[in-house]
Amino acid sequence: MNEHFIYFDERLKSEIFIVVYEYKMMLRYFCSILLLLSTVFCQAQSVWDKLNKNPFKTSQVYFGVRAGANYNTVNVINRYSLIKPTTSLDQGVYDKNYQDAENIGTIYGLTFMYQFDQRLVLGANASVNQIRFQYTQEQPGTVSSVKFIHNHDINYLDVPIFFRFMFRQVNSRFWDKKHRKPSVPAIIPFVQAGLNFSILINADKEYSKFTTQNGIESQEFNKNEDIKSIMSPFTAGAFLGGGARFRVATFYITAEANFRQGLSNANNQNARYANDNLQNEAYDVMDDFSFQSVEALIGVIFPLKYLSKKEFMPVEI
Repeated sequence: MNEHFIYFDERLKSEIFIVVYEYKMMLRYFCSILLLLSTVFCQAQSVWDKLNKNPFKTSQVYFGVRAGANYNTVNVINRYSLIKPTTSLDQGVYDKNYQDAENIGTIYGLTFMYQFDQRLVLGANASVNQIRFQYTQEQPGTVSSVKFIHNHDINYLDVPIFFRFMFRQVNSRFWDKKHRKPSVPAIIPFVQAGLNFSILINADKEYSKFTTQNGIESQEFNKNEDIKSIMSPFTAGAFLGGGARFRVATFYITAEANFRQGLSNANNQNARYANDNLQNEAYDVMDDFSFQSVEALIGVIFPLKYLSKKEFMPVEI
């Protein structure tokens, strides 16, 4: 009887041990699941804090590239010539005749912008700006006439500084409870205005001489000359324009058109008569002039501030 009781007691202990072990394992699994859920909840809360409490959510920094074309015209300030008319009636005969056909150049470079709220942007560019223009100068005669054609190719390092105003409705920067980001239009038009500062990189002139006699025109020579020394090393201007910003995935495309007006003389007044080749061969000295231009550009800009770098989630405003 006692032996049976001892046997029963050992079996009961074994069953109790198994039950306790199973409950212990269940409790461990339950605690693991609870810990996992709490971690997920904390991460979700962290993301929520990033979305609605990020101190940089109202501003953005952009870096990008831009390229386009320009059309230039020359605004003559003062005219100069080595050839003087014999009478006042012929005053304009020997003036330079500025053409419009060869005046298309290119622009390409980098852009940097800081958008400090949903509408206002401060920006600066660093671009190579090609200026091209042409003028002709004639020397009429009774038996024969002479015509000189001057083509200019000038490159500047442009540094425009501008303000941009975005035409859009201001909305809340807080994400809603469904974790949907604030509504930002996919296309935002804008206007902009600023000042432009230019540093001369290089300047070349191609000049040709044509003689017409008895109705037959012949070319006497075609030469090239470096004219950087007779151009002003620095010029300044202002511009006004507009365009639109287009969202594509996590970056933006911008399209813009600007009108630029030069505010300073592009010619070096102190070196006007410094190039002997032009004076002796083409009887040419440069006028005082500034440039006017219309430009059209396409740019690609990338946001540099992110709510979450891991998910590549930029601050969008």
